[in-house]
Amino acid sequence: MNKQEAKVLAKYGEEPAHKPRDNNRPNEDRPAIVRTEAVEHSEIYRWIKERRPQNYTVWDSRGGLRWRILPLEQKHRTCARRMALEAGAFLTLLPEVFGEEGYQLMDSVFHATARIDYETGKARGLIKDGAGVKEVAAFILGVYEIMGYEPFIMAEVSDERVRAHVFEGVASVCAYGVCRGDYRMCHNTSGYEWEITKLINPKLRSINSKSLGMGDYGCELTVEIDTGKWPVVEIKERPEIVRPELEHSEVYKAVIQGKHATPPGQRVLRWRRVPLEDRALACSRRWASEAGGLRTMAAEIFGEEGYKLVEDVYSSFAPLEYRWGRANGLIKEPDQMGVKEVASYLCSGYDIIGRAPLTIAECSDERVRIQFFQELNVQACPYWTRNGDWRMCVAEANFERDLTKLMNPSLRARRTKGKAYGDYCCELTIDCDPEFK
Repeated sequence: MNKQEAKVLAKYGEEPAHKPRDNNRPNEDRPAIVRTEAVEHSEIYRWIKERRPQNYTVWDSRGGLRWRILPLEQKHRTCARRMALEAGAFLTLLPEVFGEEGYQLMDSVFHATARIDYETGKARGLIKDGAGVKEVAAFILGVYEIMGYEPFIMAEVSDERVRAHVFEGVASVCAYGVCRGDYRMCHNTSGYEWEITKLINPKLRSINSKSLGMGDYGCELTVEIDTGKWPVVEIKERPEIVRPELEHSEVYKAVIQGKHATPPGQRVLRWRRVPLEDRALACSRRWASEAGGLRTMAAEIFGEEGYKLVEDVYSSFAPLEYRWGRANGLIKEPDQMGVKEVASYLCSGYDIIGRAPLTIAECSDERVRIQFFQELNVQACPYWTRNGDWRMCVAEANFERDLTKLMNPSLRARRTKGKAYGDYCCELTIDCDPEFK
């Protein structure tokens, strides 16, 4: 190093005037931080000077615990299907258990969600009051795409009416898993579409006009001018097919006649396309708010019976998940499913349903602590859990508790932190069950 270089560099690399703060993780029971007294040599220095082997785990960004991460497109599709069943469980059980009051609660949640989306959409410039049929349909289809309601088939597009088919050819059952034959269920869930359409333009209306659960070949969204009359779609006999005359192709017109060519394959109705990574995250958040709104209201309105319903719903998911995991070779025999293996399987599920990024706060053969939702503030639980409602956090963890017992009866899973309870994150702890005999 020459004098000029030394003079310039002397301005940098000063000693810090402060030290790290000790209160960097509030609301967590952990021992006091022990600071290293002297600066240690790095592992790369030790390798160069002493040929001491380096610790390969420093390359592992997941806290020493590996789990399966799906490609984005598959993650979005899987997230949509899994979380539709979560919301669908409440949609099915609310009227089955609470009757008329269950339908009322369900309808109120979807109307409330529409009002929230309306205000958010206006603030972001995605909604313009007084928009026409096509614009309203395009906004709703944009929401559908985020939530995985695909594929879309445009059955009709005009200035008076848009009819879009969803879930056509996907399955013979509703993605929500609701009761077959219950059209009232479909009608109440489409309270979202009805409400947001009326908020944007009171002269229009939107309803669910076909339903897989009612035996139709697909579900259908109809957005049209509100005439005050029913039915929304008049069924007429099909006219005879008119065979077109043979015409020149668009390419011929462009090359020979110099005319503007219309590109093939254009969508007849345009809606906002969200990048896949953002779509996957938005999908998980929207489904979480739908399921969360239903379960939170169930507990608030029906009290003890509501909490019991939530506990039973999440417990019911565990046997199905276990059979699926076994069938796909992802869950082994109990003696092969230790604490880390169970945690790894649960982390894969968390990653699919949008609880990533995950932090592995502790990872050993005796205990694993998985933390998530750290980036959200205390009052922003994506499930709309009420602040202070620790019982709801514990009820939701019935799924992890029962699934862990199915994978290995000698282990247990517990919710040990909750955003809604004032902690800086949500946390699941998996360890050995001291009561197992």
